Amino acid sequence: MRSFSKIGLLVSAVMLAVSGAAFGAGFGLYEQGAKATAMGGAFAATADDPSAIFYNVAGIAQQRHTAFMTGGTGINFTNEFTGDPNDAFTSGSTGHYRPHTFALPNAYFVMPIGTNLTAGVGVFTPFGLRVNWEDPFIGRFVSRDANIKTTSVEPALAWQTTDGRVAIGVGAEYRRARVILAQNLTFPPSTVNVNPFLGRFPDLGTAYLSSDWDNAWGWNAGVLFKPSSEWRVGASYRAPMDIKFKGTVTITQISTGNAQLDALVKPQLPPSQPIATTFNFPSVANIGIATTAIPNWDIEFDLVHTAWSRFKQLKVDFLTTPTFGFTRPQGWDNVNSYRLGANRTVNANWDVRLGLLYDRTPQPTQNVSPLLPDADREGASFGIGWHSGHWMLDATEFALHFKKRGTEGISSPEIDFNGTYRTDANLVSLNFGYRF
Repeated sequence: MRSFSKIGLLVSAVMLAVSGAAFGAGFGLYEQGAKATAMGGAFAATADDPSAIFYNVAGIAQQRHTAFMTGGTGINFTNEFTGDPNDAFTSGSTGHYRPHTFALPNAYFVMPIGTNLTAGVGVFTPFGLRVNWEDPFIGRFVSRDANIKTTSVEPALAWQTTDGRVAIGVGAEYRRARVILAQNLTFPPSTVNVNPFLGRFPDLGTAYLSSDWDNAWGWNAGVLFKPSSEWRVGASYRAPMDIKFKGTVTITQISTGNAQLDALVKPQLPPSQPIATTFNFPSVANIGIATTAIPNWDIEFDLVHTAWSRFKQLKVDFLTTPTFGFTRPQGWDNVNSYRLGANRTVNANWDVRLGLLYDRTPQPTQNVSPLLPDADREGASFGIGWHSGHWMLDATEFALHFKKRGTEGISSPEIDFNGTYRTDANLVSLNFGYRF
């Protein structure tokens, strides 16, 4: 039988889950306003409601009334896993997500100062999600539950020229984040035929990781240019950010019912202990061009570039037993998403909106796993907007399809879990606001 010290490597893989869950494209969240979401996220050159603080901070300069807006987005995922028929460990197995609605709240406030300045503050959720698998699932030895939470608070200031053709803006982002992860422990998959005790994969223990709420500061800037009455160009940049996390990993042994096996396993499990690591959040740059050349229509196209390549590796320190610390290469790629949106004015009170997007995944094939089964994504959205007097209301339905993604039999040695994932998501966004 192989050494039970291999179990310790599976414990360190729990920490690897932190990286995948926090930095996969599926966990970077761009749905921070119902109107922008209805337009497929193509909003950098429009930016005409308070959510401009997120999409292009320069846009608040053109908002010449004090306004408050709040709401959020609810996300439901469906996912089906099918094991690789050529893999002795996963062949014949299936799995599904546990039903869960992930809520992304947001709130924004803007206030003009004099004739050219506007100040504002926004609260939003730039990263997060939950990947929680139903029992029983063979992938529980890679990840059973991954829960990523972030909250950002951003004070902002923007200025525009007297004629309104040019605006610039800046913001300071205070981001808090927390990670909660859980997986079960067993023998490494490569020992599938060497368990003389039970003749199957036993659950030998659980690993539960919970980080503190840790934080960091970042910044963003934007510009909005209107070369004519029918055309607008907008661009924004959100700087990269590093957050140093501290937390604990709790290791709990599970009795197999075989005293001899339990006695062999116990000394090989590392103790519960504090850990430390750093997340390198990516920078995000976008540029958009919009036109009202078609009567009653406002159409925009955006290109969004996310610099995932700065996440080259993950270094994790185990503070009680340093020998369990490790460094894992990740090799993410910089990627683009392409977003097209349209807003049609129906009458003085109602608008209808449409959106399309195509979003590339930065995740290498060998890192696809139950922690993060990410893939290239295609989306379509539809929304309505109502405004009357001081009040405004926006609602959006957004369907997101992930292309089928498999490991192609090359799952990395740290994960060693081969199969195919099919994922779809449904998002519903709602915002209401008041202009004074």
